Amino acid sequence: MALRERNSICFLCQEFRHAYSFGMCCCFFLGYLLFTLVVLGLATLIIIFILKPRKPIFSLQAVNLDSYKLDVYSGSTLFVSSVVSLTLNAQNPNKVGIRYSPSRLHVLNEGLVIGMIRVPGFYQPASSNNVSLQMRGFFQCVNISRILSGVSPQDDMTNTSIFQLRLFGDITARLHVFHFNLPKIKVAMDCDIDIDYRQLTFSNEISSMRGVLGHIVCIAYNFPISSQTFAKKCSMAVYI
Repeated sequence: MALRERNSICFLCQEFRHAYSFGMCCCFFLGYLLFTLVVLGLATLIIIFILKPRKPIFSLQAVNLDSYKLDVYSGSTLFVSSVVSLTLNAQNPNKVGIRYSPSRLHVLNEGLVIGMIRVPGFYQPASSNNVSLQMRGFFQCVNISRILSGVSPQDDMTNTSIFQLRLFGDITARLHVFHFNLPKIKVAMDCDIDIDYRQLTFSNEISSMRGVLGHIVCIAYNFPISSQTFAKKCSMAVYI
């Protein structure tokens, strides 16, 4: 009888130890989670109220057509596949540096994916306004029949001389504060780009294109860049 009571007491002691250990683990985990949330909250408040972050500014400086290939479908519809180099000027008005990882952006026209732009990794120093960024764009089977046919008076009245593109993708960035790298964040970018091909004055180059159907041509042609030619409206969302 005494042995049975002793075994019962030992069993209760073991159960109490297990419950105590489990409770300690839960308390430690909750404490660690609370500490992490407090640190993240303080870091967010510091960034918002002290650093006062502002959106970086990117402006298109040059567009170079490196190579292209023309194909004809249904007798008259012209499609072009091309490789394009884009030069951007990056400005960072913030008090912290921003480091970007390599990324890819998709290009859509009328809901269809027509190309991709490769963005290399680069760094924007704090309060900088002269960082040059080189990107490559790859486009496949873009319908340019209307552009090559010229602009009619009806285009001016109906505003159909606008070639609309949508550029979207995720960009991974990391803030650089006092020689320390903060955790990575992702920025979802979505841009609507309108190109007015009435402003693209390259009629001589267009005429020479018609004679190279089905062949890949390597050239170096620079498109004129102006606020009248390109118009963009971008939205960004930050998530972890």
